[in-house]
Amino acid sequence: MNASLQFSLQDGIAEIRLDDGKVNALSESMLEQLLAAIATAAEADAALLISGRPGIFSGGYDRKLIDAGGPACDAMRAAGDRLTLALLDYPAPLVVAANGHAMAKAAFMLLLADYRLGTEGDYRVSLNEVAIGMTMPEGAMLQARARLSPQWLSRCVLQAEVFASAGALEAGFFDELQPAEQLLERARAKIRQLAGLDRRAYRETRALLNAPLREAFVALQG
Repeated sequence: MNASLQFSLQDGIAEIRLDDGKVNALSESMLEQLLAAIATAAEADAALLISGRPGIFSGGYDRKLIDAGGPACDAMRAAGDRLTLALLDYPAPLVVAANGHAMAKAAFMLLLADYRLGTEGDYRVSLNEVAIGMTMPEGAMLQARARLSPQWLSRCVLQAEVFASAGALEAGFFDELQPAEQLLERARAKIRQLAGLDRRAYRETRALLNAPLREAFVALQG
């Protein structure tokens, strides 16, 4: 099976680029590759930038597996929960640059980053679980409550509103927007800036910032 992502590590900066040639669905295979790359970057104590392919960050969980259910779907969701913890526990700066659509689990990846950049344009960002017939999982609800302003929760989580880039910025999925041709350049400048902060202080403060969400999320896992 071809790799669904590209990984690089140089001068204390790691980059992960999701690219399966399609919609970057977060299948179990894609998630395991992503987790392995994150672990490699964390072991190197590298500041990390995650991006997607032109036009799409990720469509979220593999819809075919969700519809089918069963052990394969359970394994995918378990890998997704491990991804949540890997992002919460990351020991260095974490920036996500969304090149386009970010749906469901991919939108939650945005919420778990330290800084989030999006491409300007008319693409979709949504927590669309209710729209596709899913009750929002408790762990996902925890993340939404912790990361989105209360006035946006109903529209994002219950009403499954679909946002273009400007709306996603206002709702809190992004910290800034950039033209497509400038997105990665700006994201790389941001990750370098964060990498220049005192690493011990950053790591310890990041852990404190994420601790309430992490503890509540782990408690749900039983």
